[in-house]
Order: sequence, then C-alpha cells, then structure tokens
Amino acid sequence: MRRLHRLAIISALALAVFPFIAGSASVDELRQKISGSESEIKKLEAEIAQYQDALDKQSNQSQTLKGEIKKLETQIKKMNTDIKLTEQQIQRTELRLEELDIEITEKKSALDTEKEVLGSLVRSLYEEDDTSIIEILAGYGTLSEFFEKRESTEAVQEQLGQSLASLRKHKESLETEAERKKREEAELLSRRKDLSGRRSVQETINQSKSKLLSESKNQETKYQQLLRERAEKRALIQKELQAVEDELRRSIDPSLLPTKRSGVLGWPVENPKVTQGFGFTEFATTQGSDVYKGKGHNGIDFKAAIGARILASEAGIVKDLGNTDTTCPGGSYGRWVIIEHPNNLSTLYAHFSGISVTRGQQVSRGDLIGFGGDTGYVTGPHLHFTVYASNTYRLAKTKNCGMVPAGGYLNPLEYL
Repeated sequence: MRRLHRLAIISALALAVFPFIAGSASVDELRQKISGSESEIKKLEAEIAQYQDALDKQSNQSQTLKGEIKKLETQIKKMNTDIKLTEQQIQRTELRLEELDIEITEKKSALDTEKEVLGSLVRSLYEEDDTSIIEILAGYGTLSEFFEKRESTEAVQEQLGQSLASLRKHKESLETEAERKKREEAELLSRRKDLSGRRSVQETINQSKSKLLSESKNQETKYQQLLRERAEKRALIQKELQAVEDELRRSIDPSLLPTKRSGVLGWPVENPKVTQGFGFTEFATTQGSDVYKGKGHNGIDFKAAIGARILASEAGIVKDLGNTDTTCPGGSYGRWVIIEHPNNLSTLYAHFSGISVTRGQQVSRGDLIGFGGDTGYVTGPHLHFTVYASNTYRLAKTKNCGMVPAGGYLNPLEYL
C-alpha cells in the first residue's frame, strides 16, 4: 500500500514537470521571433530619429516653397516609417500574447497536477484515521514495523508542506501571467488604434502637399503672396479672439475652480517638453508680436512631432472639436479638441494632424485623443494647450475665421 502511494506521488510530480518540457520548444521559437521583431523596431526607431533631425533642421530655414515641399516629403517618409514601426510593434505584441497563452496553459496544468499531488498526500496521511490503535498494531508483525510506518507518515507530512508551498507558488505565478496578458491585450488595442490614426495622418500630409502645390501653382512668388495674406488674416483673427477672451475672463469665478496644485491635470504628451510658456513669453512679444499684439500667450506649447500621441489630460467629455483651416487656412488653431472635466476646468488641444475622438465621447486621463501636427498657425509642429474655466467656454463666431473656441483662460502650469 505504501509503495502504491509513493508511486502515485512520483507519477504526479513527473506530470507537473512534463508540460514545461513539452512546451519549451514552441516558446523558444516565439522568443526568437520576438527578438527579431525587437531588432527591427530598433532599426525603425533609428530611421525615424534621422527623419526628425532633418525636420528640425528644415524648420529653422527660411520659408520657401521648395523648402516647404521638401519638409512635407520628409514628413511623408517619416510617417511611412512610423506606420511600419507601429505594425512591427503590433506583431511583437501578438507574439508576446502567443507566448503568454502557452505559458498560462502550462502553469494551469502544473497547478492542476499540484492539486492532484496534494490530494494524494492528504489521502496517504489520513487513510488510517478511522482505524483504532489496537487494529493498527495488529496489522504489524513487530513494533519496529509500526514505528517505520510512523516515520513514513512524518515524511508524507513534510512532503505535504512542500506541496502546499509549491501550490501557492504556481497559483501566484499564474495570476502574474494573467495580469501581464491583460496589459499586453490593452497595449495591442492601443497600437491598433495608433495604426489607424497614423494612416489617417499620412493621408492628411499627402493632401497638404497636393493643396500647397495647387494653391501656389508651384511658383515661389505665388507662395510668398499666400504667406503674406495668411499673416494679415492671422492678425485679424487673433484680435477678434482676444477681444472675446478678454470679456470671458471677467466671468471666471475662482470659487468654482479646483485648488491650484501640481497633478490636477496630467501631461497631454509623453515625455513633455514645454517650448513656449504662458503669458508674456519672448515669442509672444517678439516673433509673434504681430499676432499677439502685447496680449500674451493664452496657453502653453509642447514639443510634439507630426504623429506624436496626444493624450487627454484628465477624464471628461469631448465637448467640441473642429478645424479652423477649412475657413481660414493657417490662421488659427487648425484641428482642435475641447474636453470638459468634472473639476470645472476645460482643456483645449490644438494643431492636430489627426483627431481620434468624437463629440460627446467620454475619455479617461491618458486616453489617446489625436496626433500632433502643424495645422493652423504654427512655425513648426507642436501641441498648443489651453485651460479654460468651464463656465466661460464657448464657440465664438468671428468674421475672419468662422467659429473658434474661446473662454476665460488660466495658466495651465498652475494645474499640471
């Protein structure tokens, strides 16, 4: 009988090891593919960095038609590579999920086997519970045989403790893998959304190039005339908007606003870098003086390349969105989004190359809402970020740019 129990335990332990041996070859193959995918991702990231360096240099050059076309062509190449990178990241995540499925199956099998081992040990330990001490002694020829049996029972008890510890370890490992799979699935969903958005951005850049060639008739003199006309209109648009916002700022009720502190709002871009602050910045008073007219900057600007992920800075509802370039190309915010938050603040995001949300959509802090761009009035790709007191926000009708978002603006840096 003792031999049968020992054989059962040995067999169960063997089964606990076998799934890992059987599945290891398949897992190794997947890991090789994942390694290959990661190598390709590094190459694509290096290529994207080279394109971005070229774009940064081009943005510092004087604005000419030839230069603008060259910049758009570089943007197109960069976006094509961005798309390849996202596709490769999706492939890598899919491979990781395959690997996790195998590992989870193996761990479930090991957990089930450990339960069998535990059950066998418990049965071995308590099989004589209902037998009296006289009956137990009668079953042995000598007392030495009886004590040998007791020593065997102690060994089973020790093995029982080890099996319980192993069971807990397998259970914790399975829970860890299940949580990791949940994160990988969320990443896969996010990457697929990125891919869709970047393809839309790619189409937008292609359209921008075609539109520029059409409007300028591929002539430098015509292009420079377009720039002058837009600059003149921009000043008029800003003058109208400033008058509206000066009035709306008088309606700000400080008692409705959250306490000024860091973290009330989250950063709207990954790895944030502020390129223009709030209020009377050097740009607003020098280079942009023809537009801001001494009124200062009504938000802050973040570095955001074309195609960069733009994130909701706090949970809320997409209140409005639009594109001022349809009525006044290069004159205002370009593609923009407004999110109204429960804390009585509303946030404006402007100059998108592509928008990934719809009016009325509920978003959470950190959700993707669109992609960085250079639509509207810009000297280069970036994200313009403004914070309004929610009760002051409105769509203002202007003579020179149709409906434009406006409100009583606040210093974003007091809440980020």
